[in-house]
Amino acid sequence: MTGPSTADRLAAAYTLAERLTAERHRVEVLDRFHDLGADTWRTGLLAEVLARNGVVVIVPCAAQSVTAVRDRHAASGTRYMEVTVAERDSPHSAAAAMHCLLTGHG
Repeated sequence: MTGPSTADRLAAAYTLAERLTAERHRVEVLDRFHDLGADTWRTGLLAEVLARNGVVVIVPCAAQSVTAVRDRHAASGTRYMEVTVAERDSPHSAAAAMHCLLTGHG
């Protein structure tokens, strides 16, 4: 999940996580403000392991990290969805759109 504002990315990530958790999905948000997020490689590895085990992993990241994310997922064959939170969207509307894409309903 990328976008211009760190606060908007985090708000959208946690809003989406709440919606998915309410539907009994296993969800983790990995953000760089926790100790784990300081090391991009470790965050990517953890996200990959969790995803392979059926957890929906949401990683709000800066746009400059996107190429590394794409390369890692391509190499490992791990499914992922790349989402950009637009400035004109509120974090809640971005989360609603992502929720619809992931679950097929709003």
